[in-house]
Amino acid sequence: MTARRASTSVPAVSFPAALARRRPDAVTVDRVLAAVLAATALTAAARGDGGSNHAWVALLAPALTLPIAVRRRRPLLVGAGIPVLGALHHAYFDAQSVAYPVAEFCALYALAAWTTRGRFAAGCAAFAAAVFAPGQPGAIDRATFQFVGIVLVAMVLVRIVVGDRDRRLRLADRERDLAAREAVVEERARIARELHDAIAHNVSMMVVQAGAERRVLPPEQSSTREVLETVEQIGRAALTEMRRLLGMLRSADGDSLTPQPGLRDLPTLVTQVREAGLPVELEIDGDPRELPVGLELSAYRIVQEALTNALKHAGEARAAVRVRYGPDSLELEIADDGAGAATPVAGGGHGLVGMRERVALYGGRFEADRRASGGFAVKVLLPVR
Repeated sequence: MTARRASTSVPAVSFPAALARRRPDAVTVDRVLAAVLAATALTAAARGDGGSNHAWVALLAPALTLPIAVRRRRPLLVGAGIPVLGALHHAYFDAQSVAYPVAEFCALYALAAWTTRGRFAAGCAAFAAAVFAPGQPGAIDRATFQFVGIVLVAMVLVRIVVGDRDRRLRLADRERDLAAREAVVEERARIARELHDAIAHNVSMMVVQAGAERRVLPPEQSSTREVLETVEQIGRAALTEMRRLLGMLRSADGDSLTPQPGLRDLPTLVTQVREAGLPVELEIDGDPRELPVGLELSAYRIVQEALTNALKHAGEARAAVRVRYGPDSLELEIADDGAGAATPVAGGGHGLVGMRERVALYGGRFEADRRASGGFAVKVLLPVR
């Protein structure tokens, strides 16, 4: 068993980030809020806050609060409907409960934040008309004008702020999407460059063996000699085209021409990672055997990327690498028990993108996530055909 140390580009997960993952979605929050407001309003009505009209108040309470549950799907209906009902409720019953102003605020926010310009104008008009409706005592006094003006100005400001935020969020999403696509393209080019050496080696061996066999054939086997000569020519042509393709894929700063690593190099990798400061254990199950060179290269790179991420982001931790040779598959598991680095490491690679692309190349299965017991784990299954 060998131990070794490496670094990964998996971001460290802080305590607030962990809480954010468990935070309920916005629709669930709206539903819970609507239920709480309805219960509060009905409790006030049961106490007789509506006077002799407490029966009407009890009927109106759900209509003034429960629509908050669907305010994101129906912002105009909820944003205009609740304030209109609220104005009538205030004019004729004036039941006192904190649920009503909270519900009206949530409805007006939905109207300001999640409607189109035309619907926003229509909702504001409906709100103002309800407040100034005939028959309301003192509806057209100065205080009412001030109230409506302040509410409308506040809604316009909310709309401007939320609209600016949404535009920035959309821009950030587009930039993230573009960065992710560029990362995928870069990783695929990198994988192609690395696989070139492995494929070129195999084709070269075919050409050499065909040439050697052709030269030792007796003269009477001319047909076999012609076939082997054709194999040589096709192989050499394939190598020439592969070199041209590789020239297109080469990065600007040039690529290393050292031999590509494989699973036999994992002990060396583990030793290097251990020396870098991350204790690593290497465990191999099953009988190691020769696998396709491209698959071995991808498996090595996956382990290397996962250990690199752990070294960068796991903090004080230990890691384990498990390699299992199955009858028709190769399984990898790279796990650490770190809680995340106290100081984030500068520079962000695309380690997970690269691992995912390498697994997809061979039609395998890839999983990467936080572990319930703490730390991070990468699990890969690569079919061997």
